[in-house]
Amino acid sequence: MSAAAALVRGRAKAEAQMIDECVITDPGGSVTDPETGVVTRQPVTVYEGKCKVQSKDSATANPTSGERLLTVVSRQVHIPANAADVKDGHVVMIKKSELNLFTVGKKYRVSGFTPDTYDTAARLPVKEVT
Repeated sequence: MSAAAALVRGRAKAEAQMIDECVITDPGGSVTDPETGVVTRQPVTVYEGKCKVQSKDSATANPTSGERLLTVVSRQVHIPANAADVKDGHVVMIKKSELNLFTVGKKYRVSGFTPDTYDTAARLPVKEVT
């Protein structure tokens, strides 16, 4: 089997696990209303469709903040490979989840995504937006 054929099969299997739905937006640039002076952002949708939320390296570190011990949990949102040109700073919002209703409505900011040639999915490293 060629590498390309194996990759196609791997991508199909990865997508079969993407049972949630998300929308990814570019926050857009600032726009100032000339009459009111109010500054707003005009987000632009770069992807809408299937995805999967996954913890990654959930026991990465235990930094302290003052007297409080914190646990840092890294997350990834997977979307189909080549589905969108996702960049750092884009925001992922989970629209629907078949198995975990607590993820619906969560927002994550993409940070550190770099696509590779043989990716079976775009694995977006994200931090929760609170």
